[in-house]
Amino acid sequence: MKNHSGVKPPTLNDVAKVLGLSHQTVSRVINNHPRVLPETRERVLQAISALGYKPNQAARFLANRRSTVIGLVTDDPGIYGPAHAILSLEQEARLHGYTLMIFGLRNLTIAEAKAGAEQLVAASAQGLLVDVPVDVNKPDLAAAMGTIPFVTLDIDGGDFFPSFRVDHVLGSRLATRHLVSLGHNRIAGLLGDGVYRSSKFRRKGWLAELRTAGLEPGPAVHTPWTPDGGYDAMKALIKSSRKQFTAVFAANDLIAMGALLALHEAGIDVPGEVSVVGFDNMPESRFFNPPLTTATSDFDVMARESLDILFARIRGTPGAVLRRVFRPGLVVRKSTGPALKRVRSEK
Repeated sequence: MKNHSGVKPPTLNDVAKVLGLSHQTVSRVINNHPRVLPETRERVLQAISALGYKPNQAARFLANRRSTVIGLVTDDPGIYGPAHAILSLEQEARLHGYTLMIFGLRNLTIAEAKAGAEQLVAASAQGLLVDVPVDVNKPDLAAAMGTIPFVTLDIDGGDFFPSFRVDHVLGSRLATRHLVSLGHNRIAGLLGDGVYRSSKFRRKGWLAELRTAGLEPGPAVHTPWTPDGGYDAMKALIKSSRKQFTAVFAANDLIAMGALLALHEAGIDVPGEVSVVGFDNMPESRFFNPPLTTATSDFDVMARESLDILFARIRGTPGAVLRRVFRPGLVVRKSTGPALKRVRSEK
């Protein structure tokens, strides 16, 4: 059968021929068989992506008598972080021959997560990724998921369940440390929605780094994870606390985006008078005005490593690493500069 362009789609045999491997070896990779060397698996996955090979899901299900569906229980993807994470997970799952099915949480509760898990399992999900972005009782969450293999996103699973998480504390400490290194001793915080676990950890890192430097925290506001949130919060800080900060830690890049606009409208130069640092390193952040200094999140790494854990759980791979942590770095751009200019202007 040819596609709409009249070109015959690549087959499993085509992938094997290009790599000089057997049909059986490529098939094992596609079906996540544990007895494949990691370097071979990587070569096959790269070739599948390059050739555009798409496994026949119906045939796989009939041949293997098992589903090729992975379920994701997650929060509203209306902002950059969750939305990009879902896209990365969907693409990575497809590389492995799986379809990602999503259950969106209406309420951020274990009961709602359990309902989502049950619905996805009923739809033949072979395993689950679970993203409940607020504080939860770990034993209760483990019990709610039942016997289905699952991995949590951005929760430290400890001894209760497999997990992949971002070290939010480290990222916010790196961002704040950068501001301190530039001579800033009055650092405000735009800290995200305080209901979310990531907001609490990013606030914790901001405060911890200030404490290490012997500094008092500047004015702080919890705000939605949006440009509107950052814009409104910064306007309020300019009005109420302008002399109390020369730098701002924003808990994500969208908040920083809004803050930059508010500072620009107030005639405050960035970074000449106020430095701004964000968190996430979203692709657009290098095009902000000025380009944004930001702590890094890598959603492609999150997708790859969390699915590696999940597939190991599904296969029952002995000795697999079931808890992994992404450690952010810092990308320095033009939104941060020395505090000296601001100090001199006030003399």
